[in-house]
Formats: sequence, C-alpha cells, structure tokens
Amino acid sequence: MKKFDIKSLAAGVLIGSLGITTVFAATGIKSAVLSSTRIVLNGEVLPLDKPVLSVTLDNAQDAGLYVPASTLLEKLGYTVWHDGGTDCLHLVSNVPGNPFSPNTDGLSQGAAGETASAENTVNGTMVMHVTNHPGQKNIAESGSFTAEDNQKLTLAIFSDIQGGTVDLFLFDPNGKEQHMVIGAENSVKEIALEKGTWKYNCSGIFRDGGDVQIMGIIQ
Repeated sequence: MKKFDIKSLAAGVLIGSLGITTVFAATGIKSAVLSSTRIVLNGEVLPLDKPVLSVTLDNAQDAGLYVPASTLLEKLGYTVWHDGGTDCLHLVSNVPGNPFSPNTDGLSQGAAGETASAENTVNGTMVMHVTNHPGQKNIAESGSFTAEDNQKLTLAIFSDIQGGTVDLFLFDPNGKEQHMVIGAENSVKEIALEKGTWKYNCSGIFRDGGDVQIMGIIQ
C-alpha cells in the first residue's frame, strides 16, 4: 500500500470540488490515473460519487491520492458549497450553535444523505455571503438577489467586531428599506420576502479589530 501525506489529501479535496482540468494546469501535474483505493472512515467504507485519483506531480517520485471533496468533508461534519462568483470552496462546520449547521432547528439539511451543491446548501439557496478580508477593520459590500412570493431570507450573522458597528441595509423590490445594526454578537434573523429583486448594502468600520460574516439563504 502506498502511503500519502495530509498535503496530498488536502490538494485532492480541492481538485475533487473545483474541477480537475483547471487545477492540473495550475499545479504542474505529470500524470493522473484512476485508483481502486477505498476510503474508510471509522471502519466504514465511504461510497464516493467520483473516483479516487492517483496523481504524480512534476519533480515528485511518489503519487498522492486525490479524493472528492463533498462526500469526504460532509462525513467529517461539514456542509460544503462552492461560490462560483468568488471561486471559493466554503466549509460550514456542523456544530451546535452554528446557525448553518444541518442539525440546527429550522435550518435542517433535509432527508438523510442529501448533500449541498455549488448553488444550494442547507435546504435553501445561498444568495448572500458578505465578510471583511482578514485583518481588514472595515467592510463595504453590496449586491442583489431575486425572490418569489412566500419565500423567506434567513440571515446568519457571525461577528466579534470591536470599536464600531456595521450597518446592513436591505431594500425590497419597491425600494422600502430595512436597517440592521451589527455589533459584537452572533445572531439569526428571518425576513419574509416578496417576488422581485432585492438589494443589500453592508458597510461599517470597527477600529479595534475583529471579523464579521453575513450569510443569507433563501428558503
């Protein structure tokens, strides 16, 4: 049995989610072949929706195993989704107190075995993901999304900002404004939606540091 290290596994996770062709070109991969290696977690063989690959990098002698991201990471306790707009693979930890955990009341993932896709996660569609960059003590983001009648927007706010606040403005299709002030606390808010295009604007300065993240899902 060939051994592989955690760096090979991490790279494989990304390739399994984002597409082999692009990553191969960017990383200088010499060869890749299908592998019959099985992934066993706590004694249980994981059924994979994509095959395991045995990959050899340029200037490397030993091959590394590359595995599909979604199945493996979901078994390890994460909800996985890919934001095509920012080309980021997002992992949401399924732990108590995380509003986007599949086990959180009101935000259940659905039937057992149902998985998140690039556009959909936690039994809904991700339409907002607003956050400051690491070390950045301010935020200025805006965007829009469309909704249907009788849908709702669930906002999960994660914040430990200090020395200021963040203002989130949400505008309905008629231009009516809802204003939320975000401080140093986590919260969940639900907003009833009507059909049309909704717009949002998020801005603020927090001089003493911290981070803020706002995730919005339509259900």
